[in-house]
Amino acid sequence: MRLPWSDWIPGVLSKRQVLELCHQGYLLQTGSGPSVDHSSIDLHLFDEGWELPLGSIKPSGRSYLHFVEQHDLSRKLSSSGGTYQLNPRTTYLFRIRERLGPLRGSGIYGQATAKSSVGRLDVLARLVVDGSSRYEGFTPDELGQSSGEMFLEITPMTFPIRLKEGTSLSQLRLFYGEPEACEVRSRELWNTVLHHPDCDARAQVDDTLSVDLAPDRVGGLDVAAFEAVAQIDPAVVIDLWKKGDKPQPWQFWKFQNADGHQRLQINQKSFYILRSRERLRLPSGVAAYCRAIDETIGEMRIHYAGFVHPFFGFARSDGIAGTPLIFEVRGHDLNVSLIHREKLARLTFYRMSEDAKAEESSGSKAVYNEQELKLSSYFGDWPDALTANGDGFISPK
Repeated sequence: MRLPWSDWIPGVLSKRQVLELCHQGYLLQTGSGPSVDHSSIDLHLFDEGWELPLGSIKPSGRSYLHFVEQHDLSRKLSSSGGTYQLNPRTTYLFRIRERLGPLRGSGIYGQATAKSSVGRLDVLARLVVDGSSRYEGFTPDELGQSSGEMFLEITPMTFPIRLKEGTSLSQLRLFYGEPEACEVRSRELWNTVLHHPDCDARAQVDDTLSVDLAPDRVGGLDVAAFEAVAQIDPAVVIDLWKKGDKPQPWQFWKFQNADGHQRLQINQKSFYILRSRERLRLPSGVAAYCRAIDETIGEMRIHYAGFVHPFFGFARSDGIAGTPLIFEVRGHDLNVSLIHREKLARLTFYRMSEDAKAEESSGSKAVYNEQELKLSSYFGDWPDALTANGDGFISPK
């Protein structure tokens, strides 16, 4: 039988290629069928979870669940009416509904990340593939002794959340060939896909992103960053499946702006939403991943939770070229002072194995295509008129 990848070229797999793997049994799923976008497939939770009382447990290349249970590192969860409540700063493990098939020797590699809406909730979600010795991915050789099962390690940091079977918190990008061999690095590409609104056309452009601390306008007020606040009502839990009746954002966030020197203080233990100065506009044959530059940003966790798919930033209704990416910033052990245009992250660009087709989009990523400074889609919209109550706290007028 002819293998599906026999005539593929190295690169990120398109929606058509991922669906072909699903149809031929190399990627298995239950439920309503695969949810695939231009360059990734959504992973969904199964109705089976555990609390990890001692915290995160790094994959070690062996049978992950057997190791965790054999060493008494887990406690089985019981659902409440089919839902699970996850409390802040507690780590949990859930089985993933999708499974990997016989991919050893296939040349298919996997790279995962939490979905953008999840990262903006300050929720850490990392994929564990049975048989792998690292988070967030796998190589075809690692699958030789693997059951093909996948798990998601979940740690809410700020807000309590509630899940149920079928909830999708993570996505998996598949490559034909090693991801490093699929990278595209050239100044000509950066000039094409990255737009610098206040940069001289002759200036040197690279693959880094800087922070934009110029104020945006939300509800009639200036805001350069959203800062998460302790819950006003401890009974409020964020459900990660509801389309309507979402929490009101002013109950969870306050507005922050840069000072007269264009600086913003990041307070230790606090969580912020900021945006990039650069605007990204990806063509059909290119996908991207944004990673933090840890060694240059001090005691912070900065990450864009979610892949950047082909067509991101294209065809905006307002005619603006490109869309900024969102930084999720958490201060750790000390306060940090950011300045406007400070570099925070680096983009990695990959060629697609075949060009994505605009008409094949599932529409699930469109909510962020025209974003500026934007919260997770799990929150309701800001009112048209807000009033500032002092120290960044706001409320509807």
